Amino acid sequence: MSSTREGISMDILMLVDRLEAVINGGWRPPLSEKVMIDEREALDVLDLMRTAIPEEIKQSRRVNQDRERLIAEAQADANRLLTQAEERLNALVSDDTITQAAEERAEEIEREAYSHAEEIRQGADRYAYDVLQQLDGRIDRIRTEVRNGLRALAPRRTDEADRGIEELELAQVEE
Repeated sequence: MSSTREGISMDILMLVDRLEAVINGGWRPPLSEKVMIDEREALDVLDLMRTAIPEEIKQSRRVNQDRERLIAEAQADANRLLTQAEERLNALVSDDTITQAAEERAEEIEREAYSHAEEIRQGADRYAYDVLQQLDGRIDRIRTEVRNGLRALAPRRTDEADRGIEELELAQVEE
């Protein structure tokens, strides 16, 4: 699973580098800060990026499915341990002292099973949280790089128009 995640990340980073190369390889008219680029090539790179990012989302879903599977396995283990405890209890019912000891042991096994299941659940939650946090960071970096690329390609605007656009962008980022 890790190699798949790294492969997807490399694809996205490679595509960002490729988009940067398209921008850097553009033609700059004399006495201008603007750059003319091959529109088709830039759009092709953006299309490839649109394809790669959903893979990151699929990976996130797989992490959640793994977490659910771990929780289900922990619950199955807990149920198995409870069944074993009940079977032991039924076998020891012959004497009151033995019955009391068996009930205490069954409760202890039940507590251990629930404790074990909770530890597994917490570990799965931590793992899923860490992976999702990394994915969130990657998506934020990609979003920033795409916005920077778009700004670099956009025609110059008046100061008043720039302020209005910056206010809109800040409002979108805060959402």
